[in-house]
Amino acid sequence: MKTLSVNASPAVGLSVAGDPKGQPQGQPDEPSLRFPELPELDFPEGEMVVFDPARHLRFVSVDADKSASDSALLPLARAVRANPGIMLIPRDEDCLALWDRYAMLPHIREHSRKVADMAQAIALRALELGVKVNADAVRAAGMLHDLGKTWSIARGGQHAQLGAAWVMRETRNAPLARAVLFHVFWPFAEKGDATHFMIMAIIYADKRTLHDGYVGLEERYADLVERYGINAAVRERILLSHQQGKRIEERLSRLLGVTLYEYTADRGRLVR
Repeated sequence: MKTLSVNASPAVGLSVAGDPKGQPQGQPDEPSLRFPELPELDFPEGEMVVFDPARHLRFVSVDADKSASDSALLPLARAVRANPGIMLIPRDEDCLALWDRYAMLPHIREHSRKVADMAQAIALRALELGVKVNADAVRAAGMLHDLGKTWSIARGGQHAQLGAAWVMRETRNAPLARAVLFHVFWPFAEKGDATHFMIMAIIYADKRTLHDGYVGLEERYADLVERYGINAAVRERILLSHQQGKRIEERLSRLLGVTLYEYTADRGRLVR
């Protein structure tokens, strides 16, 4: 297994996922379906720091906790309320506590870990190349992207919207919540640079992770069609998402200087 270093210079020029020669897969006459592009919104990112209980809970008293409207606030939630001017990034243990709070199913936990590992590896590669990105935030977004999935399986609803609302309530970290909200599909104009990097990394990492293993985009979307393609309208939406996934793969590959479909992730690094 080869670990990618910043000095490596694998061939670039990716076409689409799944073909080791970089040639297109799928049907040559596949329609270029796209939703109408919405005007791009201003998403100020702001500065984020990793949650440090010793620092961010230093002046939070037990009495203050008892007076809170929710007496069962997790440490991270107490900290963000005590430090309103700071966007805190959940650590892995904070994400695990949220998994427990929202009863995340075991197989969704395993999937979320793999997505977080892949997204973090992409972010660390970008950092090595001088791209301004917060790898800790990207990892947290991967850990929490399916926070609403268990509820939606049992009771219906859009898991990305529900998960984003819960992440916002628990963390008050808007960039993190946006990454959860848009991890299924990005409805705005796509750019070829590092704009909205965290969102693009989570979309891509999720679409490369089938259950708890890494696969190419073709296999991942074939599984989505098989499991969820109950009618033509749903299949069309999956196709739109598939095409977007290919574009994001091309964009990230150019940005990172790798043919990204050839790589998986291991311990925070891209490997092949």
